[in-house]
Amino acid sequence: MEVWSVVVAVLVAVLTGALLPLLFQLRATLRSVQVALDSASPRLNRTLDELGVVTHEAQIVVAALSDGVPQGRALMDAAAGLTETMTQLQASVRTATAVGAAVGPAIAAAFQAFRAIRAEEATDLRSAPEGGDESPAGPPPREDSYEQQ
Repeated sequence: MEVWSVVVAVLVAVLTGALLPLLFQLRATLRSVQVALDSASPRLNRTLDELGVVTHEAQIVVAALSDGVPQGRALMDAAAGLTETMTQLQASVRTATAVGAAVGPAIAAAFQAFRAIRAEEATDLRSAPEGGDESPAGPPPREDSYEQQ
């Protein structure tokens, strides 16, 4: 006998010795799984049957609600329309708020400039001489109200 055949025989013996306990444990595990499935099977079948009954009853109720109650459908349509209107109103308010925030300061500045010009004109009229002789070039140029601030 050669050396390599002895080595192969020893390796087969070691692997067989290591695999036998593993195979016995696997057999025991599979047996316990089979027992658990056999004991749980009637409960699972009963649960699935009950679930089928509940699903069937729910389908009957939904069919009765959708076919038998036209007022409910009209109510749902009205609620959907109201929701859409409120959503559009909300979008309009948001747009108006954004426009107001952008334009408001400009309007306030224009109003303030207008008041400043009017006040300056009133001051010029009070300080003008009674004779009303103005130079041919016209009244003196005004300074811009923004430069005064």
